[in-house]
Amino acid sequence: MLVGVWVAELGHLLTRSPVLAALSAAGLVVFLALALLRASGHIRGLFMAVCSVAGALAWWQGHADALRQGLQQVQVFGAFLPSVLLLRATVQASPRARRLQRGMLTLTPAQARHWTLVGSAGLGSVLNVGAMAVLAPVVTRGADEATRAELAGCAAKGVGAAVMWSPFFVALAFTSQLVPQVPLWQGMAAGAGLALLSLALAQMLFMPGLPAREALRSVCALAPLAGPMTVVLGGVLVLVAIGFSGLQSVALWLPPVCGAYLLQSGAGTAAAAARTTFGHFTRLADELLIIVGALMMGAAVAAVPQVRQWAQELLPTLVSGAPLLVLLVAVLVALGQAGLHPMIGVSLAVPIVAAGPFGIAPLVIVVAGVFAWGLSASVAIWTLPVAVAATTFGVDAARLLTRRSIIFGLLLWAAGCSYLVLLNAWLMR
Repeated sequence: MLVGVWVAELGHLLTRSPVLAALSAAGLVVFLALALLRASGHIRGLFMAVCSVAGALAWWQGHADALRQGLQQVQVFGAFLPSVLLLRATVQASPRARRLQRGMLTLTPAQARHWTLVGSAGLGSVLNVGAMAVLAPVVTRGADEATRAELAGCAAKGVGAAVMWSPFFVALAFTSQLVPQVPLWQGMAAGAGLALLSLALAQMLFMPGLPAREALRSVCALAPLAGPMTVVLGGVLVLVAIGFSGLQSVALWLPPVCGAYLLQSGAGTAAAAARTTFGHFTRLADELLIIVGALMMGAAVAAVPQVRQWAQELLPTLVSGAPLLVLLVAVLVALGQAGLHPMIGVSLAVPIVAAGPFGIAPLVIVVAGVFAWGLSASVAIWTLPVAVAATTFGVDAARLLTRRSIIFGLLLWAAGCSYLVLLNAWLMR
């Protein structure tokens, strides 16, 4: 079903055919109905609760169009997510992944921690949490539980840094969809500054005293990624320049570039990537349900006249500018710590802030939402990166919530908010 949605939505993006759009929408609805049967209990309950609230708001206001608008915004994810999963499977099947692993065998323990951090950030920007499956088998070889816990924490923080800028994560793609006037490349560039800040703080706290030469050596092990990343990101940015949105550009560019690489790699590699991609599809139930629920909720809340009035008249008199930025990030991260998916908080807060005269530039609104998402993904044990890191490195997730991890989160929150305040002051001058 998802393959059909993927093909129909790609065709719709290229041709703007209403028939293909209708087929994509119908297929997505069927997929979501089936996904409810496969989803985890937590996600199923959250989805039902969010959709119930969105439906009640739409019924109360008589704005069924808001729900239809939310579903239309979701449709592109039916092409975006499969395309990203195809890229993940292609990289995993590539000989370059094995070259990366071989480059790690000669690293010292301190370098291994640093490589896990920067490798998760670099490889994670393409593979998302799948990067950990490439790194863990090598760096955990012969490691005791304490060492594995340290490595898992570094991996989660590296992936959290990638969340802050990569267009292949749902975070930037989803948040930029809520503020469409912000170009993708601007969100990537501003988010990259936060990602570098996150990596620098993580190195300072978790690898104190690591010589610059050793840190440079572990960074150089990322060299096999340089060429492919240039091609992938370059193609996406060209499509954005032509006029496609960030989500559409990723969805359209990845299938042909991955297909071309797999064709020249041979039938065996192509078949392995196809099997892996299809296997990933069967585990998309939770993610698509959250995306649909969040967008439906955001559209329903934004359509309520009282919300628009509060955003325009009341709320700006209470808090705006720099204090609002600090508060926004703090609230979103706190909700993530409490177990609420960052997508829900972002879908509610970002449209409200974007709709009112709060003295915050649209780019900063997007980057603030993505930063909070990435920070939450780095430290909250409920989030996917931390949970996958614990599982992949063979430790209990609770072991990743340490005193140093809490200090890291607080310092990154303070430093990131300072970065956002300065960026906003520059943009609003």
